Amino acid sequence: MEKKRISNFAIFITTIVIIAVILITQTIVTINNRHEEKLLYAMHSKVEYYAKRCFLEDVCKDNVTLQMLYDNQFLNEEVVNPITKEVIDPNLEIKFEDNKIVIKW
Repeated sequence: MEKKRISNFAIFITTIVIIAVILITQTIVTINNRHEEKLLYAMHSKVEYYAKRCFLEDVCKDNVTLQMLYDNQFLNEEVVNPITKEVIDPNLEIKFEDNKIVIKW
């Protein structure tokens, strides 16, 4: 019985395909992670902006919650986590310390 041998060309092509799949998968994962980071940054920035605006306009004092921002019309729609699509708790505490907004996510 004669054994079938795999040609060098087949091994070479298979190796190239495997390397390409690994590189493409790694690139897609990296791009997706960066995208999710940017979505979270945009959500955090939006909440921080409106909270700071509320403090600077002297509408809010000391501790503020998201519900207070909703009630004072600084945020018109509920804040949603862009990755998990969960609504952020309206009782989330926001503080203004040293001219910086501190949010306990």
